[in-house]
Parts: sequence; C-alpha cells; structure tokens
Amino acid sequence: MNNLSDLIMAEHSRQQADFIADIVLSKPSYLDELLNIVFRNQEPISRRASWPLRIISERDKNILEPYISTIIKRLPEIDNVAIQRAFLAILVNVNIPEENYGELLQFTFDILINPGSPVASLIYSTDIFYKISINEPDLLNELKLILEQLLPFGSAGVKSKCRKTIKKIDRLDRNRS
Repeated sequence: MNNLSDLIMAEHSRQQADFIADIVLSKPSYLDELLNIVFRNQEPISRRASWPLRIISERDKNILEPYISTIIKRLPEIDNVAIQRAFLAILVNVNIPEENYGELLQFTFDILINPGSPVASLIYSTDIFYKISINEPDLLNELKLILEQLLPFGSAGVKSKCRKTIKKIDRLDRNRS
C-alpha cells in the first residue's frame, strides 16, 4: 500500500475519501498519521485529509474519542475553512470532555458573532454551543440572544437553524419553570 499522503494526493473524490476511510477503519493505527496530515495545515493535503477523517467519524463516532481534546485545542490554529468545518462536524456528533467546554464555547461563540463566518460553520457552532450549554440556562439565554441577532441577516439555512434552536431553548425554559 502507498502511504496515506500518496493516497490523499492521488485523487480528490468521494470514492477516494471513502477508500481512505475504509483503510483507516480497518487499521486504526493509521488514524494518527491521518490526523497529523490534517494538523499540518498545509494546502491542499490537509484539506483533502479532513474529508476521510469526517467520513471515519460518521461511520464510527467513538474512534476519535481519544483525540477530541487535541482536536479542540488545535482548532483555533486551523486557518482552512474546510478543515474547520470538518472538525466542527465531527464535534457535533461526539461527547465533548467537560474540561474542553470553555475553549470550545469561546471558539463557537467567535464563529457565531463573526458576520463573515461560513454557513456550515455557523450551523455546526450553533449545535455545539447548544449541546454544551443545555444544562446552563444563562449560556442558553446568551445563545438565544446571538441567534436572534443572526436571524434577520442569515441565509435560509441559518435562519432555519436559528428558529429551530430558539424553539428548543424556549421549550427547555418552559420545562424548567
């Protein structure tokens, strides 16, 4: 077998990303190498490597559990929007260690208040912020305020996510009363 870098650069397609994911899932020792490629933050290889990583997490959300704290700590260093999006998509579907709540809340907050944030990053950040804040009414109220500010200016997808999340927050508030 070629090394992962060669496979990543050989072709950029869903089929190739699935192939790389299959290899890593069959031999999890390659996961370290794949993550190291993503963390290099080098274009285009890191961006391309983030796609099979996301596929791996969709197929087996527990496989990345030992790496979640590292991903969260390294997230602010990532310049590439596609890699950030892949990591945010992964974080939506995994258990987030409590010791990482603060830094992840700050990171997602910064995305939510930045008018230039990509739509997918806004949506994933909303889900992550909500998930972390679900037992903290003050944080949920802060999220609701942010979403209410986003609502008039967002794309159709952002508006839909804002409305749905605000309804979930309101339901939680009613149930707490």
